Amino acid sequence: MYPLEKGLVDHNFNIFYYNPSTLSKKLMEKKVDIGLIPVAEFLKHDNYLALPDISISSYGKVDSVVLLSRVDIKSIKTVAIDSRSQSSTALLKIILEMFFEIKPTYLKREVGDNFLQGVDSGMLIGNSGLKALYEDNNNFLIHDLGELWTKHTGLPFVYAVFAHNKEFDPGSDYKKLIEARDKGVSIIPEIVDKEYEKLGLSKEQCELYLGERIKFDLDPEKIRGLKEYQKLLFEINEIEKIKEIEFYE
Repeated sequence: MYPLEKGLVDHNFNIFYYNPSTLSKKLMEKKVDIGLIPVAEFLKHDNYLALPDISISSYGKVDSVVLLSRVDIKSIKTVAIDSRSQSSTALLKIILEMFFEIKPTYLKREVGDNFLQGVDSGMLIGNSGLKALYEDNNNFLIHDLGELWTKHTGLPFVYAVFAHNKEFDPGSDYKKLIEARDKGVSIIPEIVDKEYEKLGLSKEQCELYLGERIKFDLDPEKIRGLKEYQKLLFEINEIEKIKEIEFYE
């Protein structure tokens, strides 16, 4: 988004920002044309196509999707989850219920001072997850969900894709997103320099996150990871059926 906002890439987009659940709703209602939506939401709907070669993914550690626990992961009985999350919550359920064979109680909460009160563990995502990773959390074990996914499957994990309804034709405009992605990756130090203080993180932490942890493409291996996630979502009854994953051509 940074290259689009700063005029570093010519484009015709009107850019709007919403939390993931609101954005998913607006895309479903066709109030936006293209949305960067959680993959769990993408996989629920037959009417969506994904734009090729662009995603928010990780291979191994992601740093921004973490589970903090007071007990060993196999002893967890209660989990606070960020009420904004969809894909990450479903990923957490797969990891706990299928990989570690436990069935805890999940409690949706707003992230704040009382988020971890009265529970064994809590999942934090985004900026909250990054801060939790680097803050002094000696009372908690910290589990990186991207790392656990890759450890158990050998595959990358895809968190979000740009999707659109089949009735909408993005034409060649979508290539501007690829161009903006490439431009953004090439100027990560500049982006970090402008943003790191707002996040309360160091430059080094932000550069590690954007430069190494997050992957922005959607290559065949990531598509394999996406298909494995879909299969496991179906097995834990998070989606009703396994659909063909279709891309805009």
